[in-house]
Amino acid sequence: MLDSLFNSLCIELNNNYIKIVEGNKGKRIKILKAQDIILNSINNGVLDVLDENSIVNELNKFFFENKVSKKNVSIVLSGLTNLLVREVTIPYIQSDKIYTMLKYESAQYFPVNIDKYTLDYKVLEVLKDGKNKKLRLLVFAVPKNIIEQVISIVNKLNLKVSKIDIEPNVLTKLSKRLGLGKEESAMLLNVERNFLTAVIIRDGIVHLTKTYPHDLNITDEGDLDINEYILNEVYDNITKLIEFYKIRERQELNNVFVTGELADKIKFEDVLPTKAGVNVNYIINLDFVETEFDKNKFIIPVSTFI
Repeated sequence: MLDSLFNSLCIELNNNYIKIVEGNKGKRIKILKAQDIILNSINNGVLDVLDENSIVNELNKFFFENKVSKKNVSIVLSGLTNLLVREVTIPYIQSDKIYTMLKYESAQYFPVNIDKYTLDYKVLEVLKDGKNKKLRLLVFAVPKNIIEQVISIVNKLNLKVSKIDIEPNVLTKLSKRLGLGKEESAMLLNVERNFLTAVIIRDGIVHLTKTYPHDLNITDEGDLDINEYILNEVYDNITKLIEFYKIRERQELNNVFVTGELADKIKFEDVLPTKAGVNVNYIINLDFVETEFDKNKFIIPVSTFI
């Protein structure tokens, strides 16, 4: 138990599953334990509410059966279809006043009742405008009910949480470590069993992200139950997102990188080059991660150690 006190634990939450990874950081990431828990056999990738009781029960069981520490825990929310992301510019102000200004000005950035969302932001750049300065921010709006549920789960389990994060942020960290999107925009696709998240990155910054639920089913043998209609819908969603980005940002996007549990199940390389005019690359091996577990299956919790 003493050694586990120096390890970190990441819990990835979705309404269908929990993925838990224990490991430690360094020049190489060492993954010591990984476990996948199915919560809901019904394919529904929309994360608008968590099954709080099931999550608490399953995690209580996990902690009872495994000698892992609760002292250094990260939580990642995956499959958030109602996540809002905006890049905004505000007058330069002290860091402790940024959140208040965003809340006050949020109506012009987000066409929703912002009282139902929790805001988070990253400072991307300090801009000079003559004698004045401005802040360029990347702002995330996460449904407040989800955050409240996570806090309730944390309290019930007596976890000491260092961070609550979201899937697009974690994918951006992975992209930066792999050097994707350095010279031109690139898309990273995280293909999971009940949803797909696309993140478009340039210079280590999220410029566009979208999560799409899907109804692709996995057989007991681990194969994909092919449904051409659903597959075409997946291809069309990605193609439209690429086209929208190119028009909005006036930027080229030539490379798509695929990872996630179903990365090798959907043949993007057979369709996207023709349909969207992009090269398709698969993230097969993370040389900086040492583990006996399936890296693609646990790509989100593993990437929190970067």
